[in-house]
Amino acid sequence: MRIWLLVVLLTLGACGEGAGGRPELPESVSPGWKLTSLQATAVPAEVPAGGTPECWLATYAGTGAAQLWLCRYNAETGAFDAAQRARSEAQTVKFQEGAYLVLVKWNDTPKTDLTALIRAVQKTLGKK
Repeated sequence: MRIWLLVVLLTLGACGEGAGGRPELPESVSPGWKLTSLQATAVPAEVPAGGTPECWLATYAGTGAAQLWLCRYNAETGAFDAAQRARSEAQTVKFQEGAYLVLVKWNDTPKTDLTALIRAVQKTLGKK
């Protein structure tokens, strides 16, 4: 009985370790995007109140500039709800990928290049 309890606790602990911490993002994305910064940040103002997401701000430079806020919720339903209620703004895209709500803001960026960056981030987050 004790061994079974130990196995259950170790399994739960291992599952929890992968959920937290810094998100894995591509260091570079064709046609010329480079990840220049990734740091923990407060919840952005566009994200609705409720839940307690862990948020990160990623900055990419290349054919323009893009900032990505990645807010991880405890469950996909929390991210989905936040994506539905997040405020929309000009030059901002929001989407949900798994337990993440992602907000993308850009300046002077061709649409095709921005689309390539967003797809690469979606693919990376979708692997989890």
